[in-house]
Amino acid sequence: MRIAAGLSVLICCCAGLAACTATAPKGPDATVTTPSVGRPPAPASAQAALSSEAFTPYAGLGASTDDGLAPGDTYAALHAACMADAGYGQDAGSAPYFARANQGLAFAQPAGPWGYLGTALAAQYGFIAPSDSNDAQSSGPPATPLASLPAGAQAAAGKCFNVVEDFNNAQFATSLAGIETMNNDLSNDVVQDPGFKQATKAWSACMARNGYSSPGADTLMLQELDAIGQRVALGSGSVPGSTPVPGSGPTAAQNQAQLAAAVTDADCTQSTDLAGIYFAVQGSYEQQFVTANQQALDTAVQEYKAAYARELRKLPALLRTTSAKLELPVSGAHSGAGRRPESRAPSSVTATIPAANTP
Repeated sequence: MRIAAGLSVLICCCAGLAACTATAPKGPDATVTTPSVGRPPAPASAQAALSSEAFTPYAGLGASTDDGLAPGDTYAALHAACMADAGYGQDAGSAPYFARANQGLAFAQPAGPWGYLGTALAAQYGFIAPSDSNDAQSSGPPATPLASLPAGAQAAAGKCFNVVEDFNNAQFATSLAGIETMNNDLSNDVVQDPGFKQATKAWSACMARNGYSSPGADTLMLQELDAIGQRVALGSGSVPGSTPVPGSGPTAAQNQAQLAAAVTDADCTQSTDLAGIYFAVQGSYEQQFVTANQQALDTAVQEYKAAYARELRKLPALLRTTSAKLELPVSGAHSGAGRRPESRAPSSVTATIPAANTP
């Protein structure tokens, strides 16, 4: 899924996914053949669909605890190791940390360019359904506010926040740069696919018959989130559709309206097979990308794992030299966060976990 072109990423020769010789290609092989998928059954959930697709483990590298490529080598684990090395491992769960992860191809909400999967879920949550993914952004708030921790723990938390942020940004510029490029290429291929476009038109016509005007499922979702004041701001530390901050929820009338829209979305998704077509098309493009770029992907995994191991060894030195003042990401500086225009979910989301307790 070519998800998040708004992200500014430096593609370095040292990444191993972009060759450094005059005769080699400048980036990953993006040649694809348009698939013919017919009307496949819709998956049980968006996450279930992603979990079966070829590129998902690579998109989740560094964020997913069970990607099968570098299990356990995550930003969350690095944060915990840093706090432990600082002598405050018991406070790791109450300390914020920065994480930028590929979203859309590794983790998904029930609603997206594929429509809304699950009428029962739509009726219960609407467009603010909780995520069932295991990425850093679904970890939830800490049990103890950071400000209530001892001064030493707060200082350690600041240092570790900056350590993880620097490592995270460095990987997106090196070992993960080619994966990010593929992520973006895949997204554009999916949203430009003739079969998906046709299914989207059918979905839009179905919604119009039920009183909703929207050119596509992403647009509808954004409209509904805007209407209830739940559209996530850039750099806020949450993902679209995530549980809102307590006290900031919609009114009862607004909530009923967005629930009704979500149920209609889910019904039209089912009747037009939008989700079935979307994920079948995406699965085909993902397999083509992985097959064409397997060596480059293997190299990227090796480079990420090596960088992670080096970072663990460097933690004692980094804790001596890194500032304890939180170096918060500048809104918009690191990602195309929020949601992209129609049918383009964010490939990279800048998040501060847990954002609500960042001093």
